Amino acid sequence: MKSPQFILIAVTAFSCAFTSLVAGPKPKTAALKPFPLSTCIVSDEKLGGDMGEPFVFAFQGREIKLCCKSCEKDFKKQTAKFVKKFDEASKKVKAYPLQACLVSDEKFGGDMGEPHVFVHEGREVRLCCESCLKDFKKDQAKFLKKWDDAAVASKK
Repeated sequence: MKSPQFILIAVTAFSCAFTSLVAGPKPKTAALKPFPLSTCIVSDEKLGGDMGEPFVFAFQGREIKLCCKSCEKDFKKQTAKFVKKFDEASKKVKAYPLQACLVSDEKFGGDMGEPHVFVHEGREVRLCCESCLKDFKKDQAKFLKKWDDAAVASKK
């Protein structure tokens, strides 16, 4: 006779496996509107500066970046003010001019999933994956020139 613990583990494992088969893959979440500033939306401190890595969260379809977790309480107190600041800054961001990854030239979607989107120096940048972000950071000037050339060509 099997122990009660063995039976419990077996039933749990079967239940989890059955649930994942029935439920299917998790639905993709809608992409967030990328954060348009290089500074904290609350304190105006440079992101990634003395405060370390930014505190990042989603709010009403927007990616919000703060210089630190402690700015979150101020964001919550004056949410409308900071959402307006985000939306005004977003209007100034130049739209991505290509149909593929800036670094790898891979088409978006498919196995790579949703593109990695962010704003850099007032330009929307789309990359197919996190690996391309490392390459982008290594040679930003090269990829920004490619971005600018594509933007000029698209206006012709």
